[in-house]
Amino acid sequence: MSPMERLRGSLAAQLLVITAAMSLMLAFFIGGIEIWNDRQAGIADDRREANAIVMANLDTIGLAVWSFDDRVVEVTARSLIRSTSIIQVEIIPNGARRRVFSRQGPALTTDYVWNVALFRPKSKEQIGTLQVWENYDDVRNDLRRRAGMLMVAELAKILTTSIALFIVTYFLVARPLRSLARQVQGGENPGAAISLSRVLRWGYDEIDALVDAINTSTLLRRQMEAEQRRTQAREANAGKLEALGQLAGGIAHDFNNILGGILGFAGLLKDDLADRPESRRFAERIMRACERGRDMTAQIRTFARAENVARKPIDLVGVVRQTVNFLAASLPKTLRVSFDHQGEDLPVLGNEALLSQLVINLCLNASEALAGKPGNLRVGVGPADPTELRRLNVGALSAREIVVGKIDDAIPCVRLSVADDAGGISESLLNRIFEPFFTTKGRQRGTGLGLAVVHGVIESHAGLCHVHSEPGAGTTFSIYLPLDKSPLHPAKPPARETRALLDGRERVLIVDDEADLADMLSIGLRRLGYDAVAMTDPLAALALFEEDPDAWQAIVTDDMMPGLRGRDLATRLHVLRPELPVLLCTGHSDTGGEQASSVLLKPVDAADVAAALRRMRDVPVTG
Repeated sequence: MSPMERLRGSLAAQLLVITAAMSLMLAFFIGGIEIWNDRQAGIADDRREANAIVMANLDTIGLAVWSFDDRVVEVTARSLIRSTSIIQVEIIPNGARRRVFSRQGPALTTDYVWNVALFRPKSKEQIGTLQVWENYDDVRNDLRRRAGMLMVAELAKILTTSIALFIVTYFLVARPLRSLARQVQGGENPGAAISLSRVLRWGYDEIDALVDAINTSTLLRRQMEAEQRRTQAREANAGKLEALGQLAGGIAHDFNNILGGILGFAGLLKDDLADRPESRRFAERIMRACERGRDMTAQIRTFARAENVARKPIDLVGVVRQTVNFLAASLPKTLRVSFDHQGEDLPVLGNEALLSQLVINLCLNASEALAGKPGNLRVGVGPADPTELRRLNVGALSAREIVVGKIDDAIPCVRLSVADDAGGISESLLNRIFEPFFTTKGRQRGTGLGLAVVHGVIESHAGLCHVHSEPGAGTTFSIYLPLDKSPLHPAKPPARETRALLDGRERVLIVDDEADLADMLSIGLRRLGYDAVAMTDPLAALALFEEDPDAWQAIVTDDMMPGLRGRDLATRLHVLRPELPVLLCTGHSDTGGEQASSVLLKPVDAADVAAALRRMRDVPVTG
């Protein structure tokens, strides 16, 4: 950078130039006024002096003119010229010759001319006129010398003041600001707080306030950037979980169809191999494997929120206490389990089985994290803190926290917490814990669906989950659910029903786009005595039914089918026969129960369908 450019970029230099220019203008203006006033005063003084001398010699000149004494006239006139600013005197007698007396030397410019009358001695008779010429060069010359000296003195003062101001401004303002700019740009120590070392400083001033403001702004900006990154990560994780949920729901639906066919045909093989025990055991093992697969798909559906389960007011304290008591016996003896609750009446609108499964999964997850080492598991239920809920909804989280779901913090909520001291979850894994099939335990110790099911249960209950994990300390899962003030309905133990006879003689139309499922159900029902007809096209099945609606006593249909959904098929069948029993088989529970007489969750076999048919046929059905 050239010196000129450096000067242009210097606040002190700019201030120096501006101050000098303004001082010069002010000095010239004030000096000009002073010189003008001095000039006017000098001229006035010369005029008064000339007038006084003329008036003092006026009688002498008048007497000399009256007596025609030319010598006295000349001597007096010469004396006037020598001692004042008068450069020329002209005596004009009445009717006589004009006499002119001028100063010797270079010709001077006349600045002022004035006349005075001459009178006869001791009389009022005018005998002539005295004309006087004045020149003020002496005043002007004196003022020029004074102006020069004044300008030199002013310039010296301006230069001295400007240099002093430059030095003070440089050390007090320009130099600290330049250092501040370098630190703000990160040239010296990026990321560090700004601090200035100043030569001239008298206490806390505006520059200190500016430094504090920049430090505060930088800190807030970094906090906002960090929070924005965490928010983006949470949103990306939520989007990933939603996409995984949709994928998992679709996989669970298709997998249920596959399991249904395997389970049904395995059941048929088991019946056919009654006289061959070893082969029958093979069929039973296939059926047990299918049962395990069915349980896994149920967990996947829960994660995917594919099941909009029925909810009712339940006592969360009672559900959690019962679950913890049941679970405590199966947990390792090295794990100390404690249950704490605040208040007995904490009802929520929920599903008891799913909430119990949520507690079980969280407790098992904590137990597995301890891996057999001594530790503590603390389960608690109590009213939620509205302030904490607002903080979680706003998203003011640290790097050791994550939140899934959202809840209205304006309504009363209940908090269910499960805390352990297993050592915590690393920051790199914290955002992945709710992913299905994600596990750090290996395939032998888990499927990776436990926390995914927890996520699905929370979402299905319109709740919020806050996870806080500290390395070396432990992890706390806090579940927030809306408090429900509806009256509680005591849970009734499930009635033990005797297995009804499954055989029947009705003519049943089976509709399922999976050919294996349709064939499996038709074969199984025929073995139980039913006249079963299987079809894979719902539109063709509707046309067949329309040919003779009274020929069928029941319909068994899948829900998700191309061309026509099962619930829509049931609606169109009820138009022709409102009392017709329709059994809807589906992989989801959010079905149109109003269109079907009964609903079964897949996978199903012929025995399940036959039991449902018996319940529908043996109990009067209203259309």
